Amino acid sequence: MRWEKLGLVWEPTSTEWWNHRYAMLPVPLFLGDRIRVFFGTADSKIFSRVCWVDLDPDDPTIIIDTSNGPVLDIGELGTFDDSGVVPSCIITVGNERFLYTVGFQRCERVPYMLFAGLARTKDDGRTFERVSPSPILPRNEFRPTSQGAPSVLFHDGRYKMWHWFSTKWITIDGKLFLDYKIGYAESMDAVNWEMKDMTCIAPDPEKSEFAVARPWVIQEDGKFKMWYSIRIQGKMYRIGYAESLDGLSWERLDHLAGIDVSAEGWDSEMVCYPAVIDVKGQRYMFYNGNNNGAHGFGVARLSVP
Repeated sequence: MRWEKLGLVWEPTSTEWWNHRYAMLPVPLFLGDRIRVFFGTADSKIFSRVCWVDLDPDDPTIIIDTSNGPVLDIGELGTFDDSGVVPSCIITVGNERFLYTVGFQRCERVPYMLFAGLARTKDDGRTFERVSPSPILPRNEFRPTSQGAPSVLFHDGRYKMWHWFSTKWITIDGKLFLDYKIGYAESMDAVNWEMKDMTCIAPDPEKSEFAVARPWVIQEDGKFKMWYSIRIQGKMYRIGYAESLDGLSWERLDHLAGIDVSAEGWDSEMVCYPAVIDVKGQRYMFYNGNNNGAHGFGVARLSVP
């Protein structure tokens, strides 16, 4: 496949107290007459909150509306997302929409802790309420450090989640990083999850990879298809692609990802956090660029399937 980059869509402007930096983990939702994209943007102290922009479904580089402020604020003091929250995916459950999130909490010996959260709404995403002040994927004996960034599908009578997890911090070029891998969990109600002690995709050290993160999974043509982010020493993030027949055993086909860094500009150093959506016969990918989305998010259109 090959993706045609359409350009930067939204960038932080510092015109409001909440939009000084970042537009992390874009999450698109097609609402018929618009594409609503949720993302995490941060204030001057780098506390991130969830906001959205509405885009023209015929030209998703055109902004037609924006939220007046955050639709999901940081958590209460001492909770897992008291230092920031960003979206990860959104699904419809009955008459509600469930927004899965990543919560940030700053630490002393390591830079932060990251865990998955869940918020819900009965409207089109103008207000959200947390399902719980606690993470939905807690620590356990095989996920002791961190887990988050869910991608959720309802399939075969149950909810299936792919998420990154970490078991330790590692030092790369003198800086601490989580050793992200992609794991799997299941649920009957989309709220209470059973994490499986398995790894779907792991980094390949022979390619200088040290993390794989933020999966985005769809089901199509009798198979599961995943786009995800690969951290590579000396290059940072690139976008990868994999396929699976059962959602558990995955074949990496990164050469088919069809998107890479640009020669210059906002995504010339890295591309990461892809989210794929079909709108009016077109397939789009929303993604972040340099410095993990510090300069905004952009969109690409699938030109060669």
